[in-house]
Amino acid sequence: MIKLVSIMLIFVVILCAIPQQMKADSIPMIEVKLVNYLGNKSSITVVFNGDYTLTNGTKVSKGTEAVMSIVNSRLKLATKSGQVLMENETSINATPAHTDGNLAINDRGYYGSFQFVMEKDTKTNNIYIRPINKVDVETYLRGVVPQEMPALWSMEALKAQTVAARTYALKHKNDANMVDTIAKQVYGGIIGIHPRSDNAIQETAGMVLKYNNSLIDAVFSASNGGKTEVNSSVWGGTALPYFSVVEDAFDYNPATKDKFPWAIQLKQQQLPETLDLNDASTWWVTQKEADANNQVLKNMKTWLKNEGYIDDVNTVKIIRISKLELNVSALTSGGRVSKGTVNIDYLVKTNEKAVEKKTLVLNDTAASRIRAMVGIDKMPSYLVDVSKVENGSIYIQGRGNGHGVGLSQYGARNRADAGQSYQQILQFYFPKAALIKEYSGIVSSSQENTTVKKDTEASVTPSQDKKDTEAPVTPTQDKKDTEAPVKIAIPAKKDTAAPVISAFKASSDYKKNRSKLSMKINKSGKMTIAIKDSKGKIISTLAKNKAVKSGVLNFDWNISKVANGTYTAEMTAENLDGYKKTIKQKVSIQKPAKEKKGSVKATVLNMREKATTASKVITRLKKKQTVVIVAQQGSWYKVKYGSKTGYVSTKYITVLK
Repeated sequence: MIKLVSIMLIFVVILCAIPQQMKADSIPMIEVKLVNYLGNKSSITVVFNGDYTLTNGTKVSKGTEAVMSIVNSRLKLATKSGQVLMENETSINATPAHTDGNLAINDRGYYGSFQFVMEKDTKTNNIYIRPINKVDVETYLRGVVPQEMPALWSMEALKAQTVAARTYALKHKNDANMVDTIAKQVYGGIIGIHPRSDNAIQETAGMVLKYNNSLIDAVFSASNGGKTEVNSSVWGGTALPYFSVVEDAFDYNPATKDKFPWAIQLKQQQLPETLDLNDASTWWVTQKEADANNQVLKNMKTWLKNEGYIDDVNTVKIIRISKLELNVSALTSGGRVSKGTVNIDYLVKTNEKAVEKKTLVLNDTAASRIRAMVGIDKMPSYLVDVSKVENGSIYIQGRGNGHGVGLSQYGARNRADAGQSYQQILQFYFPKAALIKEYSGIVSSSQENTTVKKDTEASVTPSQDKKDTEAPVTPTQDKKDTEAPVKIAIPAKKDTAAPVISAFKASSDYKKNRSKLSMKINKSGKMTIAIKDSKGKIISTLAKNKAVKSGVLNFDWNISKVANGTYTAEMTAENLDGYKKTIKQKVSIQKPAKEKKGSVKATVLNMREKATTASKVITRLKKKQTVVIVAQQGSWYKVKYGSKTGYVSTKYITVLK
């Protein structure tokens, strides 16, 4: 026993003596555009907290302060004392001599190397400096995890967040828009690094989530409001098998025990209808909207500007919001709204006196568009319980914070507090994924030389609409050195029941040459619909492996070139595990005969009861009058004129084309 302990101690000493650079070789690299904290700047301050080498080979020593600016549409880097390091460049690279060096950009430090490029704003044509930070994924996670989840939350929750963040980062590391914002993951560089999140990164080093041996899209949000959602209901596309819709009993605010309720309230009438629009100078400044101080109204104006409806938020006033509603009767499989309607009257000031009244109407528009309009901070989720108008006021109420797909951060926290491991947490939120140790390695950035926050609650709110990343590897003291590489599969039962198709109905609009096929399906999956003729030949395919959600489905069949007859709609529904079932339904097409018209070419033409000259005359038609030709019987046409139907000789009718 003593010998074994001695051998283990020697092994640990040898392991610790291995240079970090050697251990980090297997860790993937990631390039992140710095946008979130920097914004759009044409001049930035750069402090080299370590020795660096620039693109042209210039060595920059530790402690050097410099300014990077755009001069004549080119980059220039000069020290505070005026020494020009590089100029007239389209890009500038800075590579650290040692892994513990960091670069501070406008007082925020980052490990790794940098490329500085110029970025043009297509709307304003302004040019800005855009730093791109190249860093190993484990170091990147040190700047992500404490920004996405408070570092003092339970360790198992932090580990679950870390694995999700690592997976997401590796999945998206080659995205052209890999930025440091909530569009991907919030990355704060050195400033937010915390020892507890560092521990979570080390203890899950190299661990990722995979499905069919591919990285999953491990998205996450702050709160799902008590029910998870599938990706296709939020972003469209194919429903991914490692997401599911289930009740989440652990998703709640631990302080209040509620499910993060939120509400929007606005008056419909914002300004009097009696305002003199031809003399706005008398009231424009003093007349305020009823909800002028409501952030939702301000967000609406900003949205109108961003969408190109107006040029300046200061030149617009909203006069009436006739409709602002979400359709709570047609929900996604996860119970979330997907559509809504907006109807807004607004005034745009055209000159000192006059204003122009305009109307915005969005019927059956995407709920995501309405959320963008009112602000994601005011409509934090798509779980809407109430959307109504009452006594001249608009009320929208919901719960949750975020899209609800994948990991719930508050759900993970409460599960960890209840004793669940990070593996169990990940198994619940990504039920068909496998937890795999993708690689080994130690983060290349020094953890000893970093100033971290004191061990108090981190000033971060769980992310609202985020995705995931990765972490570093350091052997932990409570694991044996003989422990085998980790490969933990998270099993899930296969769904062997194919989706059920019911309530099939076909209705045809022969004027529009469309036949609408309607049906119900009891679960999400894929649909294939083929139309066959009487000989079994496929004449039209309405859907082929189309991802669908449970509920009512509608498909359009173009029958403009289809002859009358009976056809077969062959419909195959397949679930996410590949189990499928096919049903067949008859569809009858009976187009009305095409109407022919004719023009009378005789001066006077008798219309008779029967196709014979001996028959009674019903009426007399005059030259150039138009009749409808119903049928032909020998040398007689059966025609319709007004309310009368009778027979006329074919030789006195010119058929109109």
